[in-house]
Amino acid sequence: MKKITLLFLALLIVLSSCSSRELVKISVSEKVDDHIVWKVIKTDELNGSPASINILDIDLNTFKGDIELAWYKDTLIKTSVIAEDHSAFAAVNGSFFDMKVGGAVLFLQEDGVQIAETNDRIAFINAGAYVVDTSGVVMILKRPEEDWGYSPAHDDILVSGPLLMYDDELCKLDSVHFNLNRHPRTAIGITEDYHFILVTVDGRHAEAAGMTMWELQDLMYKFDCREALNLDGGGSTTMYIKNKTFNGVVNYPSDNKKFDHDGERSVANAIVVVK
Repeated sequence: MKKITLLFLALLIVLSSCSSRELVKISVSEKVDDHIVWKVIKTDELNGSPASINILDIDLNTFKGDIELAWYKDTLIKTSVIAEDHSAFAAVNGSFFDMKVGGAVLFLQEDGVQIAETNDRIAFINAGAYVVDTSGVVMILKRPEEDWGYSPAHDDILVSGPLLMYDDELCKLDSVHFNLNRHPRTAIGITEDYHFILVTVDGRHAEAAGMTMWELQDLMYKFDCREALNLDGGGSTTMYIKNKTFNGVVNYPSDNKKFDHDGERSVANAIVVVK
């Protein structure tokens, strides 16, 4: 009996030491391109609530296309339309913007040219950036001490936040309503083996509760991200995949307050996948 008890305790120790990254169950996994997999999680029970999550997993080691920024200075356009205008295979909405007149409110640089400076000084939404360096390497960076500015070492910089993971460590999150409350969320991540992960979490529906920032952080950790960054969310949260039904919108945007694919909010920028 004593040996059985010791074995049981040893098993508990082994199980407790296993990474929680193994605990996410994917409902649907579909190869939508030679180097891109679309995954869906739909469940009535995630963090005690229903969830609807879309994941686009791009193997950047072998992907032959481009990850590009699409932006508009003085107008607002739906993510699906932005994708179509750029002949994109896929897209997610980008960073924060002026909802009245359009244009980014955080630093934005494309192809080595500064497009927008930081006008919103809220530190936690200015904490990280999606970046492509001059050799084409996609990365997520932490805000430098001197704040964001023009960088000749990088082609593209899209600032956003909060920064969820950096250097394989969970980042500290501020206890503010934006983080504490459940909302639709959009996030991106980079894995150790150089996969680019784009995620939308639906919310504000009975069928999908959304996530707090800590729940989103844990989700990106479970997707094996080494770096991860929150983008604009709420009614902006949208994922587009070409040739999918509902005009390519695969998630359930919340801006029309209905659990359907028609509730896209018009935005000022997006991350688009071109092939």
